[in-house]
Amino acid sequence: MIKLMLDGKPIRLQVCIPDTFPAVLADENRIIQVLFNLVHNAVKFTDEGTVTIHVYIENKKAYIVVEDTGIGIEKEALQTIFHPYEQASINSSSERGGFGLGLSICKQLVELHNGTLTVESTPGKGSAFTFTLPLFEVSEVEEENYIINLLKESINTIAATTELSTQIETRNDYNVNQELKPKILAVDDDNINLNILISLLGEEYEVTAVSSAKQALEKLKVEQYDLVISDVMMPHVSGFELTRIIRKQFTLSELPILLLTARTRSEDMLTGFHAGANDYVTKPIDSWELKVRVQVLIKLKQSIEERVRMEGAWLQSQIKPHFLFNVLNSISALGTIDTNKMQELLEEFSNYLRFSIDFNNAAPLVSLESELSLVRSYLYIESVRFGDRLRVRWEIDDSIEIQVPPLSIQPLVENAVIHGILDREDGGEVCIRVRRQLDCIEISIIDDGKGMTEAEFEQLFMNKSDSKVRKSIGLKNIDRRLKQLFGKGLQIVSSYNKGTTITFYIPIKKEIGEITFP
Repeated sequence: MIKLMLDGKPIRLQVCIPDTFPAVLADENRIIQVLFNLVHNAVKFTDEGTVTIHVYIENKKAYIVVEDTGIGIEKEALQTIFHPYEQASINSSSERGGFGLGLSICKQLVELHNGTLTVESTPGKGSAFTFTLPLFEVSEVEEENYIINLLKESINTIAATTELSTQIETRNDYNVNQELKPKILAVDDDNINLNILISLLGEEYEVTAVSSAKQALEKLKVEQYDLVISDVMMPHVSGFELTRIIRKQFTLSELPILLLTARTRSEDMLTGFHAGANDYVTKPIDSWELKVRVQVLIKLKQSIEERVRMEGAWLQSQIKPHFLFNVLNSISALGTIDTNKMQELLEEFSNYLRFSIDFNNAAPLVSLESELSLVRSYLYIESVRFGDRLRVRWEIDDSIEIQVPPLSIQPLVENAVIHGILDREDGGEVCIRVRRQLDCIEISIIDDGKGMTEAEFEQLFMNKSDSKVRKSIGLKNIDRRLKQLFGKGLQIVSSYNKGTTITFYIPIKKEIGEITFP
């Protein structure tokens, strides 16, 4: 939050707290309020240098120090600095005013924790505000009960997650023809909060509940979700940090994120949006507000997905006129030479047209065999037209039965043939490879054609309007759809005059293994 308020000042923020520092007994939100005020004041009265938080233990108390290299505070002002609405000058040349209610509130909050808040300052050199908190101490019996309760809550959360996942898989297996509910991933370290989300949203949505950011990221590797709902205050990895990690893989439209928090400061919300959140709901949650916000975010994602799918189907349906004329000319020529081959070409051309304008092309997924049927029809047509200049090699594992995005393989094969192989005088070979890996199915289109220069490769996914770049619009569409569905797009390797390999992966759904809790 403070980083967003530096206003370009050359200030370095440092947190010097070792991982081994023991826990304190305190209200988390109130301590954040105290720290925010102290650090914000330090930044306000420091033009350059450092603002540091460091800690130490003395007499079984934790001492937290917020130190800056700012303008400092005059000795006279130190006597009244914690008074409400104190507006004494910080030093003789300062026109920045005083601290208002902030320090007075900080002092009261610290004292409510049985601690103290003090200040030391030297004009022109900086200030150091120090507050104390009691250390969190438990007996061995209490610690054992605490761990047992924590494990019980974790086990309940895992059980809820497993049950919900089983329901989803059962629905997928036995109700394929029914419209599936949108899927929500709920992340909260409090099992009660997860149960509340499930009870509020479970009728309209498939809710998967996990109790940590780590579990959420594991789920996102193997499942596709329409929305992530995450609590902000979580141990180890906060909701803010989880949002930043997800945004490295999914855009705002590909996977919306709704943050939940009891912290209502505008700075908290700004930090959430800066991290990549789509929306923000404060606790205690209003059920109607939550439902409406969830509905809007999911509809937004679905409408964008539909647009991308329709774009892909539209691109495929725009069959180039010269391709039609060339195929018809080939059919006409074969009619006087080989009527059987003419009939075969006519049949494959009919299949190609039927698959190209099939309404299922707007669906999220189709069977692998359906997609390969379109590829076979296209390659048969081109083989008849170009003869020995086009050689085809199939490396298909017949045991693989998966679903793939429609029009994801055929356009890649067409691109390899037209812009790779047929750009060379002696032609070349295209290989369609589908094989099983450890946790995914690998699909590759490999050609030994013209390949791309470094400049052409760099421009492939750039948003430009010139004609050369427009040729890659089909690749961009496939890449976007793969990222929406599976989180990863096309992987392209190309060498000039050596060929191109385009690969994408379809993850195999699997159960997440046993999770160990600290």
